Amino acid sequence: MATRPTRISCLKTVHITAAILVLALALFTPAPAHPPLSSINRTSAEAASRLLWLSAEIARHDDLYFKHATPEITDSAYDALKREQQAIALTALTATASPISAPPPPVALPTTAPTPRLGDDRNGDFPSAPHRQPMLSLAKAYTETELRAFITNVEQELRRTDLSWLIEPKFDGLAISVTYQNGRLLRVLTRGDGHQGEDVTANVSTIPELVRALPSGYPQWVELRGEVFVDHPEFTRLNAEREESGAPPFANPRNLAAGTLKLHDEREVAKRHLRIVFYGLGAWDGPPTAPVSQQDLHARIRAWGLPGIETFTVAHTPAEVWAAVAQLGRQRPSLAFPTDGAVIKIDDRSLQNELGTSATAPHWAVAFKFTPERVSTRLLAISLQVGRTGIITPIAELAPVVIGGTTLSRSTLYNADSIARLDLRLGDWVFVEKAGDIIPVVVAPDITRRAATALAYILPSTCPACGSHWVRNDGETTIRCIAHDCPGQLRRRIEHFASPQVADLKGLGPATIATLVSANRLHTIADLYKLTHEDLVNVVGISGEGALSLLAKIEHSKHLPLARLIYGMSIPGIGRTAAAQSAQDYTDLARWFAAQSKHSARYETDTPAALQDFLSQPENTLLIKELIALGVDSKNGPKPRATAALELKTVTLTGTLPTLSRAEATKRIEAAGGRVTQTVSKRTDFLVAGEGAGAKTEQARALGIEIINETQLLQRLTP
Repeated sequence: MATRPTRISCLKTVHITAAILVLALALFTPAPAHPPLSSINRTSAEAASRLLWLSAEIARHDDLYFKHATPEITDSAYDALKREQQAIALTALTATASPISAPPPPVALPTTAPTPRLGDDRNGDFPSAPHRQPMLSLAKAYTETELRAFITNVEQELRRTDLSWLIEPKFDGLAISVTYQNGRLLRVLTRGDGHQGEDVTANVSTIPELVRALPSGYPQWVELRGEVFVDHPEFTRLNAEREESGAPPFANPRNLAAGTLKLHDEREVAKRHLRIVFYGLGAWDGPPTAPVSQQDLHARIRAWGLPGIETFTVAHTPAEVWAAVAQLGRQRPSLAFPTDGAVIKIDDRSLQNELGTSATAPHWAVAFKFTPERVSTRLLAISLQVGRTGIITPIAELAPVVIGGTTLSRSTLYNADSIARLDLRLGDWVFVEKAGDIIPVVVAPDITRRAATALAYILPSTCPACGSHWVRNDGETTIRCIAHDCPGQLRRRIEHFASPQVADLKGLGPATIATLVSANRLHTIADLYKLTHEDLVNVVGISGEGALSLLAKIEHSKHLPLARLIYGMSIPGIGRTAAAQSAQDYTDLARWFAAQSKHSARYETDTPAALQDFLSQPENTLLIKELIALGVDSKNGPKPRATAALELKTVTLTGTLPTLSRAEATKRIEAAGGRVTQTVSKRTDFLVAGEGAGAKTEQARALGIEIINETQLLQRLTP
């Protein structure tokens, strides 16, 4: 698509020029470490200092957002920094255009959308490859006035008002570019820096919706632009699993999708059930002719069997555009996928080409960002919650407030770094938003309402439950109590074991458990099987009949399925899915426990590191032995043997297979008794190579490992 100067791009050039002027001033003015937010009317030195700080802070947030998928602030807070940066630049431009003796004029925020961020999501963990057509971002609008101003600018540039606009939902995920060559999937790239992206083909290939071969009507080469995302039900499921395994929850669906695409374990990627949607076009080479409109592109995408935008609105006037955007905003809570706005595009692709692009965004499209629901309330206290795996999580105790139709009185603060970054102080008025329309989060204190006597929060150095000093491992943001006898952890572990997901011990609630722990009747989950009728009646105060009923349920729980028992042991990092995988080859707890050392040797890295760490601690092996001695046998029943076609075979996959996705091939190999590894080693029995196979093929040849294709694999899968 051609790039040419327009009225729109000229305005952005003015902003850049102004920023350069102020940066020049900044070279002679030191920036404060934490400059206060204040009016954007300030002296040149103050403006330079603030702009220098903003530039550094935005660059830091760009790195966290793009490279690490771990943003510290919400999109709305980030956008506020960008808007302030642009406003200061415009102020500097106004000042330089005025006589030196003239007083500085008042400054208003610009009515055009701020320059969109176009960072670089490459972190060096994946190979880079070029986009045939630059992959840009979108300019943004935040108000009806800004959106109408954008439309007016386009109409003036084209000298016509009879335009057709498409209004589409803006998916909140990770932008990707998918290339098909001669109808075959070639590669999938992230946006990267807009010119080169990281190759995440293997991970995206785990998405069942991704068509690997276009049926017909395709050109020699086509780049399709889209988004990888996690829908709301899957986000909820995965966060529940994280909490079950003692890991901190994902902050929002976008972070989850971006982080998942950068994993090096395709099997783990497949477990997270990513989704994909296509809505844009990069390069198109060869017949048939390229789509003539955005509607035509949507039709082609559907004809190829790819997931596209299911519903969009066509509008012809600014009023109709705004009505469609407002309607989408009202529908937002009922949508199954995460969306943070609407995308407004010129429908006619010839007009798109005429308008061209800037260095970062097309001039024919804009993203309208929905304002997240925000409420204000008091921060009454910060409490520390000890989880069953020892993670200590700070919790904001709030004056009850309604957000998103529900009353909120508590919100996680995730970790100590979040408290320090936000500079939260007890008694502060704080702003709360719903991150991704799902999780309420404290986003900032209201500095204007802060009492002069408010003191910064100091994180206690000890566990609130046992008084032990907590630890923080290198590279981690969480703090953890490692005292095995911590009563806080113990209560949570027993509550977890008694939950419906494990033993389902109705009648053994948190209060009863707390009483038994305080009375030294419970030190591990094994002690549940030592409880007596007298313990429950005399210590807890349960009726005699109630005690008999609870003891019967505890006795019955000795025969839980093995997967539930492993899950119930609160092994850090082992949720229900990992517990089920660990249990699948064994019939009872004793055989599972005896086989772990052999399993680890046979399967190299297949035994999760969390499980290895757990079993390396004497108190945990003692717990398992005690459970076995108490008669907890966890009978799974006879396990049907898997097809032995690939029994004990180690297989590595590389390249793009003709018909099987990476996830489907892995599933079939494992069902046939084999094991799929990510790397080629001396233990690899054979390599399955598809189109685009690279270094793994050379490694296999060097080691003398057999290389086969998909057809040969399918033959071997047949017993």
